[in-house]
Amino acid sequence: MSKQAIIDKIISDAEIIAKGIIESANEKVDEIMSQAASDCYKYVYDAKYEQDVMKKDIAQRSETVAQLDSRKIVLVAKAEIINKVFETALDKARNLPKEKYKALIFGMLESAQDGDIVTISQREKDIVTAASLKAFADKKKIKLTLNKELGDFDGGLILSSNGVDKNMTLEVEIATIRDEYEANIAKELFK
Repeated sequence: MSKQAIIDKIISDAEIIAKGIIESANEKVDEIMSQAASDCYKYVYDAKYEQDVMKKDIAQRSETVAQLDSRKIVLVAKAEIINKVFETALDKARNLPKEKYKALIFGMLESAQDGDIVTISQREKDIVTAASLKAFADKKKIKLTLNKELGDFDGGLILSSNGVDKNMTLEVEIATIRDEYEANIAKELFK
């Protein structure tokens, strides 16, 4: 074999080997590209699925928060209405016609005990006088004293004895009624 034939044979064999390597590399590239395309599709699908789940979760949470906020708003509105009911009741009690208001105050005095000091507000100074209080006490066969100083409250009275006060101011009486009846009033108002 000539030298040229050996060189041609080596070149021919090298070209066959190179062609095989290139074909193998191209197959490997196709395989890698196919796997990458598959992975990319899976990634996009998974990302879309996660995005949909997150959207649904966010929407549900937003709805829950909105429901809670609306309940809070409704509760605040109901509380304001109930406050207005009791403010109106207090205002009406303070502005009863004179005879009804007098009956209310002397009704409160029914809780008085022997030796009590009666403190009234500016509102009652023409209703509970020393004379009217004495007549009331004589009728009950007890001794009551009218405090010379007017109380710093707007309506009702305070009975004091031995350092203990019975606060019967209109604010306290309405608050007591509120504690007792607020649930029933709310039930009636917000059926």
